Amino acid sequence: MVNNKINPEPDHGSHGHAVPLVYQQALPMSRGKVAIWLFLSTEIMFFTALIGTYIVLRFGAPEGTWPTPSQVGVMESLGALNTFVLICSSMTIVFSYEAAKSDRIRAARSWLLATMLLAFVFLGIKGVEYTSKYTHGIYPQFPRSLMHDRPDVYYVSNFSAQLKKRIADLESNTSPANDHDPATLETLYLIQSGLVNWTEKKVGMSDDPNMKRMALESFAHQIHPLSKRPDIDKYLVDEQAELLGKQQELEPQLTQLEADLAKLQQQLVALSDEIAQLESDRKSKVDANGDFPEPGPEELQQTALLESTEQKAKTVTDSINTFHQRLNPINRRLESHSAFNQFEKGVNEHFHLKLPMVIPSGNTWANTYFLITGFHALHVVLGIVVFLFLLPLELNRRRAKIMENVGLYWHFVDIVWIFLFPMIYLF
Repeated sequence: MVNNKINPEPDHGSHGHAVPLVYQQALPMSRGKVAIWLFLSTEIMFFTALIGTYIVLRFGAPEGTWPTPSQVGVMESLGALNTFVLICSSMTIVFSYEAAKSDRIRAARSWLLATMLLAFVFLGIKGVEYTSKYTHGIYPQFPRSLMHDRPDVYYVSNFSAQLKKRIADLESNTSPANDHDPATLETLYLIQSGLVNWTEKKVGMSDDPNMKRMALESFAHQIHPLSKRPDIDKYLVDEQAELLGKQQELEPQLTQLEADLAKLQQQLVALSDEIAQLESDRKSKVDANGDFPEPGPEELQQTALLESTEQKAKTVTDSINTFHQRLNPINRRLESHSAFNQFEKGVNEHFHLKLPMVIPSGNTWANTYFLITGFHALHVVLGIVVFLFLLPLELNRRRAKIMENVGLYWHFVDIVWIFLFPMIYLF
């Protein structure tokens, strides 16, 4: 039978003396460190959820539809600089902790101040990035900011509506002054007629789905190109050649019609003068009863000829108007080709128009980017608040444990950014 002792005898050493046992109550660390680790565990779960959601959305998007860093204005150099800044701040917070353990109060405070300054540098760089995104219309907004996920008729319609509003504001002089917006009213007119109206007409009149697709994609590409598109370049070159052929075909006919109209107008003037003279001669002859004689055959013939010439002039005028209706869009389209096709970054960027653009999955990217980096920035701000609280204190050996706990939190903030940098800035 096994004899289970509830209170076993104390162990004795080789000399028969009892070995004293010392028990550590609870966990072998301070309550402050337990609290910070519990807090950090919740933060790890929080950022894991955010990063996991980003990864699912990123790799769940159809191939080629997730924006690359360059397409959304993400600068790898700024992200790398911020990574370097946070790594340096992790070093300075360790130096501050070590100085506090050695009762070097002044050194501890100096290193802590350096950590806080580096945190401000990080936020300043992040502010530059955020400002750049908002300047280019890349930001979260319901239902969208300036970004559309695909080039379709809804995109063209939204672009046209905002462009017309911009034109109306400039025409009424109610548009706010913007030194960074050199686009003139004439440029906006050309964008409206040569790009928007032409695309709407092309899509509305074409029954070929491929032609509609190329018209919409070429429009989006001219407004905000995302990458090199040889197919669109070829489409625009072929279109320009076709339009030049139509222009060379229609302009001589229009010139001939205008010459014919000028001749008819001269004939009308001559006939009107001749009829007026015949009428004057007739009215100068009064019979015995005081009545004017009836119009003679020559006057009637000239009147009939005048009416016939007026009808011909009207027909020619209608033909000229029809030719203008056909030629004006072609001329404006060709003018837009000459004016806008050489812009490597597109019309939107060149003229700083801040008008709708097509970035596939751009709104989803903006939502996740600002959400994740925004929460990380809030944690940096929280760290700055703690630093401001600690700076006036005597950072000696007695407060070294507080410095250690603060350092753990700041290292966590740094590690989170180490994950965010490659995820957002490099892929």
